[in-house]
Amino acid sequence: MMSESNPVFVKIDKYKEILSIVDVVNKKVLHVKQLLAELEDFKTKEEEEIMNWEKSMEEISQKIESMQEELSQE
Repeated sequence: MMSESNPVFVKIDKYKEILSIVDVVNKKVLHVKQLLAELEDFKTKEEEEIMNWEKSMEEISQKIESMQEELSQE
């Protein structure tokens, strides 16, 4: 089996159309990459916020528990 590459002939107008399509696809890919980066950033911020809420709820629970213990001793 020979591995020769044969020349490919494409009409100039089709070549320009292909370049245009490739450019549009490339721009769309870059846009999607940017959106994914933004989503990742949003997800990270959301996770941090949830962790802060959980920490706050834990602190509130501990304070309530402490108050209940003090009140039950009196």
